[in-house]
Amino acid sequence: MGENQTSILPEVIKPISDAVQQNIPETAKQTDGVLSTVVGFFNNVVLYPIKKANMTFHYKLEAFEDDLKDKLKDVPDENLQIPATMIAGPTLEALRYTYDEDHLREMYENLLASAMDSRKSSEAHPAFVDAIRQMSPLDAQVLNVLVDMGQVRCGDVKFCIKNSTKVYSKGMPNYFVEELCVLSDPFAISSSLVNLERLALIKITEGGLKGENYESMKVHPYVKSREKLFRGFGREFEITVSEHAVIITNFGEQFAKACLGRNI
Repeated sequence: MGENQTSILPEVIKPISDAVQQNIPETAKQTDGVLSTVVGFFNNVVLYPIKKANMTFHYKLEAFEDDLKDKLKDVPDENLQIPATMIAGPTLEALRYTYDEDHLREMYENLLASAMDSRKSSEAHPAFVDAIRQMSPLDAQVLNVLVDMGQVRCGDVKFCIKNSTKVYSKGMPNYFVEELCVLSDPFAISSSLVNLERLALIKITEGGLKGENYESMKVHPYVKSREKLFRGFGREFEITVSEHAVIITNFGEQFAKACLGRNI
């Protein structure tokens, strides 16, 4: 293993216990090549704390190695590199807590693979680690769909009580996107949209998309079911729709390339 590969070890293992630190140099001496080095990090950083208590760690190590091999199979040898410490360290640490969450693990592994490819490493922003850390599995699913769509109409559907300035605040979620309803409850989807916007991966515009029919949202099966429920409360109300759109930001596009493996 070259000097540039061993120099990364002390920085990666800073947050790890003394026992782990003692094991990593030994692992490094026994391995050769970029992939083996990163897999060695994973073995000691992510799996070491659970080895004695969890007999599935061998499977997880093999699965992690297989995943990386698959993601790096088309990378020429001359473009394969040790990932930057600011990416590798936090990513491997985060994997300790999210390895069993498929959507989140996939993003972390894609980020790591991007950082290991000299042609893509500039897209692997250090902030992406924290972005993934602050996402739920549903957030990841929502983002994947939005990346495919690029931009999509979004409505703020309200049940406005007649002869009053009040609305049924629990009537509908703040943001309603018909195409996302298949993923989960629309209220949970709305929360995901708010979080993804907070992370600067998407933007929810104040105006709608030109040429799109927002009024049709009023007769969507979910909206009709909520309308039926709230009609039962006895107060007359009308349904209004404020027009918005959800678009992927430049930061979100870069995230999609590095963490979702997309070419957009």
